[in-house]
This record gives sequence, structure tokens and C-alpha cells, in this order.
Amino acid sequence: MRTSAKIIGFAAIALLALASMSFLLKPDYTKSSVAFKIKNAGIGVDGSFKSFEAHIDYNESAQAPSSIKATINVESIDTGIEGRDKHLRKEDFFNVATYPKITFESTQILKTSGGGLIAEGKLTIKGVTKDIKIPFTHTNGIFEGTVTLNRLDYGVGGNSVTMSNEVDVSIKITASK
Repeated sequence: MRTSAKIIGFAAIALLALASMSFLLKPDYTKSSVAFKIKNAGIGVDGSFKSFEAHIDYNESAQAPSSIKATINVESIDTGIEGRDKHLRKEDFFNVATYPKITFESTQILKTSGGGLIAEGKLTIKGVTKDIKIPFTHTNGIFEGTVTLNRLDYGVGGNSVTMSNEVDVSIKITASK
């Protein structure tokens, strides 16, 4: 009888372990993007980062990520105007020579009552780390979210009469097993 109780106990533990099993999703970078929009002189300026990595640890039983880590190669900034991109890479904006990466690491992923998700975590830009919340959705292997950042919080550029302090960042990651 003791042996059967042990077997049942081990089986229950194994089922619980499988139920909470998580795995790393593989992003398809050809279908993924990190884009931004900022107003400059009242005109919306669009841009993106062409090189980035995302590590999404997915919890199958929760049908949600259990952690997200992302790294953006700042050198890959692209606004469609090479002269502007070079300027943005310089010391007064992103200072790519000293700070070549932007990183985000989640501290927790929360489900919202409306079926969405919120990634709470730490965003580091130019050596400045801030706690942020990124609301996002997950549908059919596509993770999409938008967050508004204040560029001055991270020392990106200085005060400006013409350039907005707020930057809208849109993230789309297509990933699968």
C-alpha cells in the first residue's frame, strides 16, 4: 500500500510539473518588428530598429509568457533618412559607441480582465533603467504591444521646442515552438 501511495504521489507531481511546463518560443524576425513614432515640428516621424532579439519563455498551461527578455541593437535604427539615423546614433541621442543595446527584462507577466496581458519589467536605455509596463496581446503566435516612453527619462536628446518628449514604441513578435 505504501508503494502505491508513493507511485500516485510521484504521478501527481509529474502531472503538475507537465501542466506548468514552459518552453522557449522561437521568434520569426522576418515577421517581427520594433517601431517608433515621435512628433518633430508637428510632423510624425516613423522609424524602427532592424536588429533585435527576443526570448519568450512560454507557459503552456497559463497560455501566456512566463518571462520576456529583449535586446535591441541601437546601431540598426532606421528612420528612412541616413543623415538623421547617423545623428541619432551620436552621443547627444543614443550614444551607440557607449550604449550599443537597449534591453527589456520582464519581472512578471499579468493577465488583464479584458483578456490582454501586461509585461512588467525593467527597460534600460543609455545606462538608465526604469520600471515600465507594456500592455500587449497574444493571438495565434503573434505578440503585439505599444508603450509610450518619455525620451528625456533615458537621456535621449535634450529639451526641444520642436521635438516631442513622448515616443510611441510598437512591438510585434511572431513566434512559435
